[in-house]
Amino acid sequence: MLFQTVEFLILLIVVLVAIMAIRRRRWQHSVLTTASFIFYGWWDVRFLLLIVLSSVVDYSAALGIVKSRRMTVKRRTMLGLLLVGAAVFFLLPNWPEWQAALKAGQMPAPGTPWIAQWSGAFPAMGLMLAIAILGPLTYSLCTKLPDQKRRKAFLLISIVVNLGVLAFFKYFNFFVDSATSMAGSMGWHISITALEVALPVGISFYTFQTMSYTVDVYRRQIRPEKSLLRLALYVAYFPQLVAGPILRPKQFLPSLKQPWTLRVDRLRSGFHLALQGLAKKVLIADNVAPLVDVIFAHPEGQSSIVIMLGSALFAVQIYCDFSGYTDIARAISRMFGVEIPINFNFPYFSTSITQFWRRWHISLSSWLRDYLYIPLGGSRVSVPTTYVNLMITMVLGGLWHGASWNFVVWGAYQGGLLAVNKLLAELAERTAWLKRWASTWWGITIRWAITTWLWLLGWLIFRVTDFSDLWYCMKKFIFFDGALGLGAAGLGRGDPFTAVGAAAIFGVLHTFDYILLRRTGQIYANVLCTVPYPVRAMVYAGAAMAFFFGWPSTNGAFIYFQF
Repeated sequence: MLFQTVEFLILLIVVLVAIMAIRRRRWQHSVLTTASFIFYGWWDVRFLLLIVLSSVVDYSAALGIVKSRRMTVKRRTMLGLLLVGAAVFFLLPNWPEWQAALKAGQMPAPGTPWIAQWSGAFPAMGLMLAIAILGPLTYSLCTKLPDQKRRKAFLLISIVVNLGVLAFFKYFNFFVDSATSMAGSMGWHISITALEVALPVGISFYTFQTMSYTVDVYRRQIRPEKSLLRLALYVAYFPQLVAGPILRPKQFLPSLKQPWTLRVDRLRSGFHLALQGLAKKVLIADNVAPLVDVIFAHPEGQSSIVIMLGSALFAVQIYCDFSGYTDIARAISRMFGVEIPINFNFPYFSTSITQFWRRWHISLSSWLRDYLYIPLGGSRVSVPTTYVNLMITMVLGGLWHGASWNFVVWGAYQGGLLAVNKLLAELAERTAWLKRWASTWWGITIRWAITTWLWLLGWLIFRVTDFSDLWYCMKKFIFFDGALGLGAAGLGRGDPFTAVGAAAIFGVLHTFDYILLRRTGQIYANVLCTVPYPVRAMVYAGAAMAFFFGWPSTNGAFIYFQF
């Protein structure tokens, strides 16, 4: 379900009314969890089973880590039956054909089978039955281990299950294809059948989110959640479920201790933030996307200036698309009374790659730092090992974005930039004149220009998946060919001017928003709450006109849904 659709607006209104009408916490949690399942299942009901599986496994693992008395044999059996029941409900009915018909605005055709027709239904149900039987037995065996071994065993089970599901759905075919190609290049012939597996929307986000729960319990940073319902709500919380930010348990679970209430100030502030996010997505990103697609569909033969334009426009597209989603997610959660941390802090004004990663996709970069880089040793080890840890973290972070070699290259590129940045920063600290120059106006401007050029090159690696096309684009980007004509990009037509115009408007407004933040500590969405009502009414009217004339003909999915 997309934020910019009527279906989501109806769901949001129903949830807000329910929060206002229901005062008991448990019933509120039930409504929100149900709404989250409806939101996620709108794409494909079958994939809800994965969220149930992650919730049950991590709920059990966390209680096993602390050896909770709540996990009686009866409770373990009930959790096993829950998995079996969920498998039957989500996999046995013919959901794919029913959903396809309903999304087309039709009723299922007469004679449509009631039982699932896809080949994986019964094997998947068999697997859930096996887990339901073996799970309680494994739990009993692990509880008999010595304390530290028991804790590690349950943590390992959680990590293996979560990463195993992620690897199967997202990376199985990638590794099969890579192994086949590598063997072929060495003259060997191997035959491994690739699977027809659909990628569950947002699986990387909620996998990292639920893993952080068991890791934090293992580290004794939080106590395990006693309620499976509350943990399931944490895993499936719909405002940020499919594209983040990646929530930590300490950022969400404490809010469930008290009933949620609606307040006028939070509703108003959330509405303004949602308005900002929606404008970024539909007025900027979705209007820039067509030209980006045209340029990178067949980049061969394009001039350097066209490739640079495409990279710059993609930088605008991905920022407005992703930060727009985050704005809307934060806005909806704020309306409910739960404040989600920011995920973007004006990254395009960064003066170093290190600073860029502290401002871009903050929830992922901080997750990689806390759960991967630091456990590897971080910077507490020798200098060579520190750089190895940095490269491992960024390469895996690149692979997290997608099952494609260009993401691996992109991660290695970012890791190399961070390593060089670290070296230069250490050099500047030991060189007085270089440190002084870096803080001057000229120093800041040059550092920003270099950083901008580097991350624009990085966006090329991120966007272009075909290696021959990528190599061509990188050569044209790095070595300017002197051609100034834009005709190859189709700029003689009207639509490309819409894209360039939308990007230019974003650049101006984004710069003013950054200046406003530096001077007042507030952004547009916050300032709008404090201005007189007539001014707000004018802004609303202007936004309505902009949406009316600038709304794309089709609602495009958010870019990060694929991750």
